[in-house]
Amino acid sequence: MNESVTLRPRFGKVLCVCVWVIMAVTAVSLIATMDVERILRYSPGLLLIAFGAWLLFWRPAVKVEPYGVELINLLRTRSISWPAIQRIDTKYALTLFTSGGKFTAWAAPSPGRATLNKATRQDLRGLPESSYGPGNTVAIGDVPTSESGAASLLVRRQWEWLRDEGHLESGAVEGSGVKTTWHYYSAAALVILIVAAILGATL
Repeated sequence: MNESVTLRPRFGKVLCVCVWVIMAVTAVSLIATMDVERILRYSPGLLLIAFGAWLLFWRPAVKVEPYGVELINLLRTRSISWPAIQRIDTKYALTLFTSGGKFTAWAAPSPGRATLNKATRQDLRGLPESSYGPGNTVAIGDVPTSESGAASLLVRRQWEWLRDEGHLESGAVEGSGVKTTWHYYSAAALVILIVAAILGATL
């Protein structure tokens, strides 16, 4: 794989847009009142909700790169190289196990049992080898029509191909660890908006 692929929850994006639309309509109605005190009181809260919706529902992603996997969560990103991955699990969400610990993707939660009940036999065929458990069973989280299953399918296929071709042990794919990048600007913006919303509520 020479190009990166980014996966985000479809429902999360829809929910985020819905929140933005509601906040925009509310903001326009607020401005139309021409009441400066009310605008100062409620604007920070509206901005906090809009930013929180983006942080919770839009920003999280699973990014599959030639060098590894990026788990973009709320306030930090884990960059995990292919050689560092030892096992992939989807019990509660897409989780990558390494020698340094396990790392979970906020953007790829496991579905409810109803998703497995709706899955057809065709959906469960041809999955990567590591998707199957005892008796050729497939975990709920690996059903490819789910958020965790779609992400798992992409990650498992690339990881298994690199493993089976011997690239992980030969050093053809560089990297052997996990890099953590904190989203300081997002954290600062969140704190500022929370403080502003609290101060606004006291006006």
